[in-house]
Amino acid sequence: MKKPEFHWVNTVLGDLKTALSGTYHGFKFKKYGGRYLAEFQYRFNRRFDLKAMMPRILRASVLTLPQPSHILRLSEVGN
Repeated sequence: MKKPEFHWVNTVLGDLKTALSGTYHGFKFKKYGGRYLAEFQYRFNRRFDLKAMMPRILRASVLTLPQPSHILRLSEVGN
C-alpha cells in the first residue's frame, strides 16, 4: 500500500543523500555537518522559486559587512 505522504519523505531523504554524497565527497560531518544541513535546508525551502535565489544571495553578500575569521567560527564546536 503506497501512501502519498511517504513519497515526499522519500524524495526529501533522497535529495539530502544525493546533495551530501555528491557535493561533499569526504567531509568531517562532526565538524561541518550543521553547515551542510543548513545549506540543504535553505535550498530545499526555496526550491520552488529558484530564479529569486541568486539575487537574494547576492543582496545578502553585498549588504553583509566583512567579519574577522574568529567571529565567523564562533558557531563551530570547540572554538
